[in-house]
Amino acid sequence: MSIFLRRAAVHVLTAVTGAARALLGRKGLPAQPLFRSFGLYRGIYIGGIAMKQSTGWEMHPDGDEVLTLLSGQFDIVLDEGGVERTIALAPGQGALVPRGVWHRMVIKVPGELLFLTPGDTTEHRPL
Repeated sequence: MSIFLRRAAVHVLTAVTGAARALLGRKGLPAQPLFRSFGLYRGIYIGGIAMKQSTGWEMHPDGDEVLTLLSGQFDIVLDEGGVERTIALAPGQGALVPRGVWHRMVIKVPGELLFLTPGDTTEHRPL
């Protein structure tokens, strides 16, 4: 399938799920506008993203997030009840971020990350 057709399919799927959310009284598209360009499968956003700089804090109340590092070197910092825990990732390694746990990524070497993010209620807070 060409890139054009895949992008068109994602746009159609995003429009349909957005309409369904509106009918059901759910919030619109996710708090992260970049999610509009990724695939949605059974309420889970799936995509790969090039990461060049560290992120602020985020949290997913709808479920666990799965992260797999494709290239580069990242640290995932989890805020577990005020105590920070760091998970170092090298290419091919992954991590599960539990539902409701604030986390951020510290980019040691820029690279690409594959993510499966649940729901459309991602919350953010500054560093």
